[in-house]
Amino acid sequence: MAKIIAVALLVVGALLSLQASWLPAKAWLSQQLIQASWQQAMVIQQQNLSQNRLSSPIAIKPWPWADTFPTAELTFPRLEKNIVVLNGGDPTTLAFSAGAIAPFNQTNTANPFVVAGHRDSHFAFLQDIMMKDVIALTDAQGRTQLYQVETIEIIDASTGQLALPAHEANLVLITCYPFTGLGNNTDQRYIITAKAV
Repeated sequence: MAKIIAVALLVVGALLSLQASWLPAKAWLSQQLIQASWQQAMVIQQQNLSQNRLSSPIAIKPWPWADTFPTAELTFPRLEKNIVVLNGGDPTTLAFSAGAIAPFNQTNTANPFVVAGHRDSHFAFLQDIMMKDVIALTDAQGRTQLYQVETIEIIDASTGQLALPAHEANLVLITCYPFTGLGNNTDQRYIITAKAV
């Protein structure tokens, strides 16, 4: 009887270990696929430019059934971090990376480029951002624009919509606050606004 219990406990332990390792493995694989689709889009864009062909941004899905595609890459030199930004701000997109939120998901316009991400995963490092930090944004056509952090604020999202100044080509990063909070019910947002330099 003791052997049966030991084997049963061993099987249950193995199954629990396998289940616990599934989410980190899936997260790692999705990041590799997102990065690969971004790199592939950049290669195609560079080939088009070298052949003097103008083209619209290349949208390559990270996996065939994806509802989104990489639209930009953010690089934070001081923090030695970079993140590929997906198009869209829905929960499915934000589960895999930070997302550019419509209608502010177009780069190189006179409007802000707004990116949201989860505080406990893709945007957890935003708590280390400091005033005057430089952020590089590479768009889907391979152009890079530098931004400098001008404001960091915490707002109460329950009081209404975030007021974004139209016709200002800022980079706006949004995540929930506080970073160490438990649960998903938080009404505070951590907003970083960076201006083009």
